[in-house]
Amino acid sequence: MHPGLALLLAWALGLTGHALYAAVIMAALPTAQNLYVAAVRYDRATTVCRDTVLLTTVVSMATMAVAAVFLS
Repeated sequence: MHPGLALLLAWALGLTGHALYAAVIMAALPTAQNLYVAAVRYDRATTVCRDTVLLTTVVSMATMAVAAVFLS
């Protein structure tokens, strides 16, 4: 969903070429690992954070591949 919104916003702002591609790919990146590091440090919601990082990493690979094909 986020890459789609980024695509619409980038188009609305008039981005094309490499700038459009960069905006969409950056929106497709997974949740940052520092989320899990903070959860471990404060011993709060480590399982949820771990699973979120794993799931978004797996999904982002497919999302970025689709975005790359769509925008090329």
